[in-house]
Amino acid sequence: MNLDIEMGLGAISAGVSRIDGLYSKWAQKHGVTYGVIQVLYILKLNQAVTQKKISEYCQIPKQTVNSVIKQFKADQYITLVPSTGDKRERIIQLTPIGETYLREMLDPFFVLNERVVDRIGIDLLRHLSEGLNTLGNAIELEMELKETSLKWEKRKRG
Repeated sequence: MNLDIEMGLGAISAGVSRIDGLYSKWAQKHGVTYGVIQVLYILKLNQAVTQKKISEYCQIPKQTVNSVIKQFKADQYITLVPSTGDKRERIIQLTPIGETYLREMLDPFFVLNERVVDRIGIDLLRHLSEGLNTLGNAIELEMELKETSLKWEKRKRG
């Protein structure tokens, strides 16, 4: 075990967890969960998205996404339209009421984020984003390689 590596990755993990926790506190102060904010954010960025895609993109449990979507449907913020490709999947579309709700919830969130970036600078934001994406991709690749390697070893033995 390399202590520098473990301390560095531990600090990154702690930092990301802290940011998630702070965003959760912000959401709670605004009467929602962070899951609601994440789902709204993805709906703003994507015109045609499924629950599965939201779960994968945000790395949040499908149950969490499903709970938010059920509530949004009950509140008439969204409609679910069958996918043209896979009939089991439903495309989530915002209704006009949902568009208004999205703006009410996300506009203050965007103001917060803009103020944060004013404080740290756009260059640091870009570096952090690129670095975390590179790290995430490397972790994902190593996990896939390890899984493939373990399956290969099992086949050789069996």
